[in-house]
Amino acid sequence: MRAPQSSADGLIVLLPETPGQPWYWWRVGEAGVGRDHAFDPATETVPWGDAGPVIVLVPATAAPVIDKPLPDIPVAQALAAERLALAQSGLVAQRHLAVAAHEGRLLSCSLAAADMDGWLAELAQVGLDPAALVPAALLLPRGDGALVLGNCGGQLLARTPQAAFTGEAALVDALAVSLDQVALDEGMLVQRLGAVHAAPPLNLRQGIYAPRRVSVFLTADWLGLGRMAATAALLALLVMVAWIVRWNMDSSAQEAQALELVQARFPAATDLDGAERMLNAELVKRGQGGASFAAPAAALLDAVRPVPAVKLRDMGYSADGTLRFTAAAPRAEDVNAVLIALQNEGWKVTVPPALAPDPTGATVAAITLRAP
Repeated sequence: MRAPQSSADGLIVLLPETPGQPWYWWRVGEAGVGRDHAFDPATETVPWGDAGPVIVLVPATAAPVIDKPLPDIPVAQALAAERLALAQSGLVAQRHLAVAAHEGRLLSCSLAAADMDGWLAELAQVGLDPAALVPAALLLPRGDGALVLGNCGGQLLARTPQAAFTGEAALVDALAVSLDQVALDEGMLVQRLGAVHAAPPLNLRQGIYAPRRVSVFLTADWLGLGRMAATAALLALLVMVAWIVRWNMDSSAQEAQALELVQARFPAATDLDGAERMLNAELVKRGQGGASFAAPAAALLDAVRPVPAVKLRDMGYSADGTLRFTAAAPRAEDVNAVLIALQNEGWKVTVPPALAPDPTGATVAAITLRAP
């Protein structure tokens, strides 16, 4: 029998209450949940082939569920509080705790960690890595003031407003005294199978049993990323080379234009160095430019003025734009102060290797000064 509403393609598996008993499984497709199939993993080959999302129902005998109202606090806080309450109750040792919020209810389950280990190992042997492990009793819907009963794969299930568990006869008889009994037929159970596959109310795969996430470091196409990085680096290099070529071309064009302007006045100039020498010589003749006497002399006087201890004994100027002078002072530091001031202003200064005193005891230095 099939559910009237379709669900996502996949597989539902019901594990047995007792080892050695057959498993039951249902295919979930576009038409909904298909009919049930029995499977003995000890004697049969895997019958379901490629499976989509796999939801596994675990026996209610090992995984009873407590059903509480969801408190009026944030869901994450409510789940943390419920897990903490279960831990403080002394049920933690060798046990696995799972909690979930579903349809305004707070569901919790405490089960043996050994059961979780055994179920996952059995499923791995048949090639299944389920997205969720769900207590089988949660197949039954919750009914206010009712004891809901059902039979799935030969397992008797029961659910009250406060719990979902295995339907043991003595327990069912005791609860029937105060609760109305509601039995689910096969069609309603199939509908519930589809609903649980689409949205598991409580997934036991939490904490250390949560499905492993695929690491981006394992799935990334590192070869492709490396090629992309190399291509990006090559493009950046090509852009830099293009800019360098462009700057060189612009610089060459500016130099050629400058040389043409100089050649209009000095036809003998064949390159920039020669043109610069001819221009400097012409400026010297006119007493202009940085190579003229006025410019270095003014710079020298400006540097000597703040150091009154420095005296200029002689001064000479050559046609190549070099100003020669002798500076004398009682201390070598005074002469150095003048030299540092000239160098800070960008003038080219040459001094002897060491400053020597003259017969009067003054420190004397023969210095040359010219434009850079």
